Amino acid sequence: MDIDRRYTELGEFRIHSLHTGRGAPVVLLHGLSGSHRWWRLALPPLAEHFRVHIPELVGFGGSRPAARQPSIPEMAGVLAGWLDALELERPHVVGHSMGGQISIHVAARRPERVDRLVLANAAGIPRDFSLPELARLLAELMPPRAWGAPEFLPTIAFDALRAGPRVLWSAARHLLQDDVRPLLPSIVAPTLLIWGELDPLIPLEHARLFQEQIPNARLLILPDAAHTPMADRSRDFAEAVIAFLRE
Repeated sequence: MDIDRRYTELGEFRIHSLHTGRGAPVVLLHGLSGSHRWWRLALPPLAEHFRVHIPELVGFGGSRPAARQPSIPEMAGVLAGWLDALELERPHVVGHSMGGQISIHVAARRPERVDRLVLANAAGIPRDFSLPELARLLAELMPPRAWGAPEFLPTIAFDALRAGPRVLWSAARHLLQDDVRPLLPSIVAPTLLIWGELDPLIPLEHARLFQEQIPNARLLILPDAAHTPMADRSRDFAEAVIAFLRE
């Protein structure tokens, strides 16, 4: 599988991205602390059917940190600028966790830019944690419960260390403060919600709320998957995405 790597200058931001496959354009957006590596298991089957574009969000992977970590709406603006720079007029967009949250902003505010939308365990509904609750949640973020596939843990650890505490803390704060619920009724793109049933980070009730509020949304629940269904159940995830995007 031939992979093209690019760097795109967008003002103060420098975005690293990977590109592979042939066909209709699909953009994959990783979540908090992630990189293109989070898509590696689902990428080969997707690239058999689509031209896949994987930007790495500001401060993550090969995209350099900025002096100030952009907010979620600002990240959506960066994504829209990146789409313009690459002349991707109306791609399908697949977003995981924080990447899903950013995708919601783009799909709601720039509906002409998104063909079909896939949200995988998407963030965007704030949760208030006391210190004991946060400590308990962090304890749950070890495999297999949170991440599902134990072999995925080294990727998570490497990408988090590479991003560093300043970027992680700032991005997490923006993620937890941003509420996408007012945007959901404005999404006109056909939407597939894919949710790992065992996710302790973003519970299934959030998926059901998204399904109720997004006008043309359907929900696929993946048993035995947690926060990263594209790794936990990569074959099922890819097959569902391919079938939906080819409708």
